[in-house]
Amino acid sequence: MKNLRPPKFGARLATGLLLVLGTACSSGDETQPSGPPAPLPTEFGGDRPVTLRVPDDFDATVARPLLVMLHGYMSSGIVEETYLKLAGTASARGYLYATPDGTFDAGGLRHWNAWPDGDEKGAADDVAYLTKLIEDVRQAYNVDPKRIYITGHSNGGAMTFRMACELASELAAAAPFAGYMPKTSGCKPAQPLHVLEVHGDLDPAVPYAESVDSLGAKGALDLWAKHDGCTTVEAGSPLDLVGDLMGAETTVERRGGCVAGSAELWTMVGAGHVPGFTADFAMNLFDYFDAHPK
Repeated sequence: MKNLRPPKFGARLATGLLLVLGTACSSGDETQPSGPPAPLPTEFGGDRPVTLRVPDDFDATVARPLLVMLHGYMSSGIVEETYLKLAGTASARGYLYATPDGTFDAGGLRHWNAWPDGDEKGAADDVAYLTKLIEDVRQAYNVDPKRIYITGHSNGGAMTFRMACELASELAAAAPFAGYMPKTSGCKPAQPLHVLEVHGDLDPAVPYAESVDSLGAKGALDLWAKHDGCTTVEAGSPLDLVGDLMGAETTVERRGGCVAGSAELWTMVGAGHVPGFTADFAMNLFDYFDAHPK
């Protein structure tokens, strides 16, 4: 991606001079030099700065979708992008793309303060930080209000779930990957929302199955399906997302008949917490976003 550099325009000065019967008197309108327009900002986030990636074909007159991606525990936005490789597809699809960083915990490890009662509990109000980040980008750029998306991996997946609960009125869809959703979340979204879960059924770090504390992948799917008023269960075509597993290893379960929004689960059968993705992962993820505006 490239940063926006608007063209420069020279200043113009108009001067009128009228001579009447040998008496010189000047009149006319004078326009002050306008100078070049200020470039759009690419740095956001205040004291936790993030560089907004702008698509190569950026045109300020065209409303653009926005995707925010949240890194996992001990990681960073740059490192997570190196793993997920979403930037190229984001640019090709015309998305504005941001990969912000969480704060450091007591052990000096970067994280998101996803759930108030969870292991990631900290002092940072990451809901407020991410909400303002999205608002600031919207103030500076022509963002399509019906196509604002968030995704994240592991601890970032848990934070993605949290933002889905807290910012449903602004988001079009949330796609947590290997994310944790506690039974004590108290999640009460203001509006229906499109939610896609991506989870390996052999994940040892954030188990796929329900536990004493966790809803598990299926439980979280049920929660969002209930919230969206979904009444049916449908199966989609399997996907080939993981490079070291043979064939189309990922099953697709959708909840249909929803009043609004939707709920979907991609189960990577035989995959763990950090699978090696094929190029199809990014393509399928953006296909999902493109098909699910607000």
